[in-house]
Amino acid sequence: MEKITRKSGILMHITSLPNDYGWGCFSVSATNFIDFLKAGGFGVWQVLPFSECLYENSPYSAVSSFAINPYFLDLTEFLSSDEIFKLGIQKNLSLFDYKLKFDNALEVICEKYRNEYDLKEFEKTSKYWLDSYALFKVLKKYNDFKPWFEWPDNFKNKNKTALEEFRLKHKQEISDIKLIQFLLDRQWKKIKTYANLNGIEIFGDIPFYVELDSADVWDNPKNWMLENGKPKLKAGVPPDYFNSEGQLWGYPIYNFSGMSKSGYDFWLKRIKRQSEIFDILRIDHFVAFSKFWAVNANSKTAKSGKWMQGPGEALLKLITNKCKIKLVAEDLGIVTSDVMELKENFGIPGVKVLQFAFDGVGDNMYQPHNYEKNCVAYLGTHDNNTMMGMLNEGDWDKINRFKKYLTMPLQEGNDSVIENSILALYKSSANLIILTTQDMLHLGAESRMNVPGQMYGNWTWQLSGELDKNMCGKYYDLAYTYGRIK
Repeated sequence: MEKITRKSGILMHITSLPNDYGWGCFSVSATNFIDFLKAGGFGVWQVLPFSECLYENSPYSAVSSFAINPYFLDLTEFLSSDEIFKLGIQKNLSLFDYKLKFDNALEVICEKYRNEYDLKEFEKTSKYWLDSYALFKVLKKYNDFKPWFEWPDNFKNKNKTALEEFRLKHKQEISDIKLIQFLLDRQWKKIKTYANLNGIEIFGDIPFYVELDSADVWDNPKNWMLENGKPKLKAGVPPDYFNSEGQLWGYPIYNFSGMSKSGYDFWLKRIKRQSEIFDILRIDHFVAFSKFWAVNANSKTAKSGKWMQGPGEALLKLITNKCKIKLVAEDLGIVTSDVMELKENFGIPGVKVLQFAFDGVGDNMYQPHNYEKNCVAYLGTHDNNTMMGMLNEGDWDKINRFKKYLTMPLQEGNDSVIENSILALYKSSANLIILTTQDMLHLGAESRMNVPGQMYGNWTWQLSGELDKNMCGKYYDLAYTYGRIK
């Protein structure tokens, strides 16, 4: 597997880009951000999963492992500002209203452009996921958006005759969904090409598990441990020091025994699709490749779960041999020797988070002097508070440990702690360091992207305007000084 070279980057999800008409999208703001990255000596743009979101706008809750979120489409390529205004699309709408109005805009685009593009090549190369995704979306609409396992048996169990009749009856709607995916693919390829030509790699993300109510599970239920469409076992993590009940995520458990007989076809297609979109891919909950926590479907907590063997080297060997993409392992938390061995055997870098470096007294692996070269280091990820938010919590013991480590006077303020923390990352051995835009701007907890375990109010942070290029000189100098520019 190709190695990640010494670089710096910024984590900025698509929806966080500035946009006059609502959420960030594949607009000129994306290419403007690439220009900012280049001017600041950055070589990587990290994003969250591109998935169409099933629950509460979480990119980790996907309708499909393959489709791009339709709300990423830049409407201004197809509609005038007057048309967008008349459709009522604007900032500060509720999630429900925004999606409703955006869906209306997509219908208008389909009506205007149905005969403008030849989709044959796209449909051919994307057939392995596009047909089932488009059909699933329309079936869901005509089954009152119920989960697929509550549909009538002929649709739930994919009766060939019933599905063929449905396809013929709703041919245009199915075709329109494919058109939107084609337009998204086209817009993103232009952005990614522009990024790559300017020396910027795109760093994507994918969850280990998939949602039960997804096109993936409906289309290939044999790949999961199900009984009549419901999970026999659910994913989670066991109780620990922080959570006596453990965490019950509820995702269906893979039937890895059955998958192995097909050569892990679903996983290979899934990673292949990501390699079409990204240059680098972070796999969330990487530890499950070694072993995973499975809980009885009827359990109310994760306490009663059990460890089960993951696919390990067998699957990773196929992925690294057949899929041309650099991998990163999200390995935060308790990392066992078998997980470390998997990473080392395949040369996959893990993750370090500076915010975890001073939770207790003494040395730990998240302190920059302990970083190995083959890792990706952050001040904080999308799951952490911003640096300013964390410092404003007022844990003075932790803050003072930060300051002492950074050789700062204890009377220095939070802004200096952030700047010195950024400097510590640049100086570190980590081949790749990633800053969040929020930390670069010294923003507080109100700008946090996600609070794990919190159901509502996540994934909404967005820049109000373009980043100031006057910031770039400082970061370019840091990248040059510490060898993060070729």
